[in-house]
Amino acid sequence: MQFSNDGLTIWFETEDAPGPNSASPLDQPPRLTVGVFPAHPNHSVTIRYRVDGGLIRTLSAVLIRSNPTQNAQYFHTCWPQGLTGKAVEYVVVLRCAGRQVPDAATANSFPVTFQLYEPGVKQSPDSSDSKFQVAASKSDPPDSSFPVNMVFLGRVKAQLSHSPEIIGETPEGLRVNWLLQGGEVYGPKLNAKIRPHGGDWMTIRSDGIGVLGIRATLETPEKALIYTTYSGVFDLGEGGYQNFLNKQWSHAPPLRSTPRFLTEHPKYKWLNRLQCIGVGEVQMSDLLVIYDLYAL
Repeated sequence: MQFSNDGLTIWFETEDAPGPNSASPLDQPPRLTVGVFPAHPNHSVTIRYRVDGGLIRTLSAVLIRSNPTQNAQYFHTCWPQGLTGKAVEYVVVLRCAGRQVPDAATANSFPVTFQLYEPGVKQSPDSSDSKFQVAASKSDPPDSSFPVNMVFLGRVKAQLSHSPEIIGETPEGLRVNWLLQGGEVYGPKLNAKIRPHGGDWMTIRSDGIGVLGIRATLETPEKALIYTTYSGVFDLGEGGYQNFLNKQWSHAPPLRSTPRFLTEHPKYKWLNRLQCIGVGEVQMSDLLVIYDLYAL
């Protein structure tokens, strides 16, 4: 299934983006992956669905991977555990900067349908109409019992000092302090500059994983100060420990982080309640940290 509109294209129920009608018979609850072209940090993917023609509900899909070669992104979601009924009708909608795919008429319809089965009844693997199985026993392990919704807050760019403080090899690992020179956060939910007073007090383990220890201060256009602290992983590869000592590393090691925020400013107190994640990389040639910031 593929739709194109406003310069955007989505596809699903395909080999690289499987859905309930194309997934393994053992998939439970129903899952859906959506491919998106071209890639963009502000993409928002939602799924409108109804069961047996009933109440219309909405799911949010989260970014799971990117394909820079094809300039594509892949989003994933799953329907709630224990979904009951006979048939689910749904439509996938991608929105980005005022654009939308599919067109309005299609987005308000339900062009795709898949079947549900009675709870506790396993479909035989060779059944011609079996698309996925519902767990027959309470002892079966849960699968995505709690839906996850991620909201894109903005992109973070932070410049590190080109002269890090290398504490050296300690009993806990290689200790390196990266000092911040500044940076910015820009996006639909949060815009701020990163003040040059923080840093990353990192520990690089023997397996090449750098464990983050970041503390920094953001300053918004309203002069609100927001304190952020977080851990995470900076993957330098299996030989990363020794390579770092030799000042040899890959161009853009992946970065995964778990930011939290604290502020007293009334306009930004909503940040105090969030658990966020960051997905990006570090461009080592420039010591530039780039990641997309999402709120769970």
